[in-house]
Amino acid sequence: MNLDAIKGQDLEWHQPEALRRRYELSAGERTIGSVRFESGFGSLATAEFGELAWTFKRTGFFSPKITVRAAGSDVELAVFSPGWMGSGWLVFSSGRRYHLRHTNFWATEWVFEAEDGSAAVTLSPKAAFFKQGGKASLSAGAAGLEEAPILLLLIWYVRVLMNEDAAAARLPPS
Repeated sequence: MNLDAIKGQDLEWHQPEALRRRYELSAGERTIGSVRFESGFGSLATAEFGELAWTFKRTGFFSPKITVRAAGSDVELAVFSPGWMGSGWLVFSSGRRYHLRHTNFWATEWVFEAEDGSAAVTLSPKAAFFKQGGKASLSAGAAGLEEAPILLLLIWYVRVLMNEDAAAARLPPS
């Protein structure tokens, strides 16, 4: 898929079914990507963008990290190391690094920035009843990056995990 066609456009993340952990990224009427968790619980997910596919998985408790691998491979292409409030660094095996941080007080809007501070991918919430949704955009400067599809998919994956963790923290003790 040619990323130039979607740079600067508002892209939409939506959850087709309320009780399934499957999310689709759309550009207008066209689905261009997806993140699908492999089970109702756990963090292993398959992320697809066009013909490309990766797996994302969170591991660790005191020092969590999220690994990015090509689907069917055990080789890590990138590792995201989140900090206490969710921000953190995504480091690719190529050495390229991107910083994920929130851009507002309530931590509802997020951005992956290149090391020079330029925004590559942004994400903001979209209200939905019983479903998660959001708006993403790819900057013009990031459209030519090999990592751009991963950035678009991973920013959503991280937000879904954060939302689920926050919801679990609010549950009354059993």
